[in-house]
Amino acid sequence: MQQREKIIHALCLEPGSVVITSQSVDATFKPQFEQVILGKTVIRSTNLDDQLAKELMQCSKEMNEFNTVIGNTMCTLDFYEGQARLDGAICLYAEEEKLQYLKAAYDAGVRNIEMESSVFAAICNLSGVRAAVVCVTLLNRLEGDQISSSHDVLVEYQQRPQKLVGHFIKKCLGKV
Repeated sequence: MQQREKIIHALCLEPGSVVITSQSVDATFKPQFEQVILGKTVIRSTNLDDQLAKELMQCSKEMNEFNTVIGNTMCTLDFYEGQARLDGAICLYAEEEKLQYLKAAYDAGVRNIEMESSVFAAICNLSGVRAAVVCVTLLNRLEGDQISSSHDVLVEYQQRPQKLVGHFIKKCLGKV
């Protein structure tokens, strides 16, 4: 199993929730990674292993330590405008437009936003590698763009995906 952990910004989840990604979607909510190769646009699937997601969710239930959900991850090209943030140097939209977009993302199954999962999912699909993306939420983006949790709390949150994946590995090895 290939595994990727990310700290991300969530939609409608309490900070510290873990998200197991079912598919990585682009900023238009399509499960695809678009790449230009030799001047031609190539589109690759970003679906992840559904069975692996279910196995990870079962491990989370067994652990019973933190909220965990399965949902889509929106992968963007940048941290500010691409993620509908209002706190960047350039922002040419209003808060109402941001909230409409984030609500549309939520309705499309998006539960977190980051910048790496689509290429990871596309390469794993292309290579035939069973893969999962496991993230932890730092804030609810419908409530703001700034992280307010203390350093110690963020460190604890950061360990949650590692704990979940570690439990999964131990279970696969018959050590749980």
